Amino acid sequence: MSPTPYYDRDGISIYCGDCLEVMPQLDVTVDCIITDPPYGINFKYNEYIDSPLGYSEFMQEFLFLAKAKAVNEAPFFVWQAMKNAPNWHEWFPHRFRIFAACKAFSQFLPTPIQYSWDPVIFWGEIPNSPSCYSRDYSEQRTTQFGAGREKISPPCPRPLQQVAYIVSMACNAGALVLDPFLGSGTTLLAAQNEGLRAIGIEISEEYCKVAVDRLRQPSFFSITTNEVPKNERSQAKLI
Repeated sequence: MSPTPYYDRDGISIYCGDCLEVMPQLDVTVDCIITDPPYGINFKYNEYIDSPLGYSEFMQEFLFLAKAKAVNEAPFFVWQAMKNAPNWHEWFPHRFRIFAACKAFSQFLPTPIQYSWDPVIFWGEIPNSPSCYSRDYSEQRTTQFGAGREKISPPCPRPLQQVAYIVSMACNAGALVLDPFLGSGTTLLAAQNEGLRAIGIEISEEYCKVAVDRLRQPSFFSITTNEVPKNERSQAKLI
């Protein structure tokens, strides 16, 4: 029996809980998984200890459970930290590729070369025909600071326009999207704007509330991307 959703409206559902516990209970098969999990780098979350200890086992369990809920060859897009690059070959299928989520602003870090884009590991079948509009990078067009920024409480929200770009590439009309690490709800908001169904799982009730508020009150920022025309979508397989 499926757990009771925290939010359920117009094909968009949110479950408040640990995704490793919630996913096995969901009686669904999803068409695409787009998510931004913890990175095991000791980042400070409200309700999760982001320790590197046991992180490899955590990732393997998450991917095993997620794959069990997805259609065969479903597209996966999983945000990662550059620090984890030496381990990607252990966690992800051997045919994985890297999508570059480029930043408008690069945070200064004590490194000789600054990180100016986030790696998103992806694999599976993309339901689009070969197109010059579909590319393995997206540039963030709004700053994360100051005017023009959507003010929400989670510390590292993903830019809506970038997530919408991935959603538009990865999903056909009627697709069901799953985000097991929902955070502030950006994936669900992008799916909602595209007219898709979506499920999000989030361990923090505080972040669940933020996600619900964004879904109920679309703002100026709740726009979809026009980078991938809808008429470019059909069947194509990643190589």
